[in-house]
Order: sequence, then structure tokens, then C-alpha cells
Amino acid sequence: MLQTLCSSGKFSSKVLSDLVRSKLITSKVTGRETLRNNLVPRKVGIFIWRALNGRLPVLSELDKRGIDLHSVCCPICDKDIKTVQHALFQCEKSKEVWDKTHKWFDIVSGSLDSNTAFRGNSSFQTTGIGSKIRQAVEWTCGYLIWKNRNKMVFKKLCWNPPMALNEIQVKSFE
Repeated sequence: MLQTLCSSGKFSSKVLSDLVRSKLITSKVTGRETLRNNLVPRKVGIFIWRALNGRLPVLSELDKRGIDLHSVCCPICDKDIKTVQHALFQCEKSKEVWDKTHKWFDIVSGSLDSNTAFRGNSSFQTTGIGSKIRQAVEWTCGYLIWKNRNKMVFKKLCWNPPMALNEIQVKSFE
């Protein structure tokens, strides 16, 4: 595989990066090109692709792959099985962040999942650059929810949803 990436036969991270971008991020999903937004860092785009394709290491996915776990319940709320949908949209902390983000946009929060938030089927539709900006904010929100959940679980750090909104706003403007 690596030999086919470069004609010289040597490994090149640029060629690998180009391959990932062309094969994964700009893949055809449901008949249309998705997951391309130049307003967000590439790592956020890759995160979104992984979330949409069940490639995030949530407890339910790890369990499916035979990894022996103490529990598959969400370590934050301990109420439900930790799936991508639960971690990013249904857990109490995640819902609170989405509610605050929607309030920032002055819209009514509805039920969210990865298709509505990440594929542009959201409750607040815009066109042109407004659509790209909205999508960038939603992608950033999902990415930062994931990062903050991991900080809570692995580093035992406290996560405050109002502070999370501030971080989303700062990162979105960057």
C-alpha cells in the first residue's frame, strides 16, 4: 500500500494526507458530496467523517470489537449505552451545550443527531456562506463536545457547558 502512495516508493505524509482527503473526507454519501468545509481545520472534518461512519471509539463500538469493558454505559451520566449519538447529542451535558449553541443562533433546539447536525439537515437552514458558517459552528460544537467529554473521563476535569459555549464561539471565530 505504501509503495503505491508514491511513485518513488518512499513514504510521504503529504501523499498520505492527500489520499485521506480524497478518499474519506470528500467521499460520496447519500448521492451528494459531503464533509467538505474549508472553514474548519482538517482534524474537525476528519472527526465529523468518523462520527458519521461509526468510527469514534465509543464504548458500544469498542464492545462490538471484542474489547473487554467494565461497562458500556456513559461514564458521564451513567444512564444509557455510550454510542456516538448518545455521546454527542443525547447525554445531558451534550444536550446542554447544543441548547446553548442554538440559543446563540437564536433558534429553537430540536432533537439532534449526526445526520441533522453534521450533514447540513439542521433546523436552521441558510444558503451560501451562511450555510458554511452554520455547518462550521455545528462541526466545531460536536468536536469540542467530544474533546471535553474525553477530558472529563480520562483527566477527571470538570466541564461547564457555559464555558463550553465560550470555547465553541472562540474556535468558530478562529
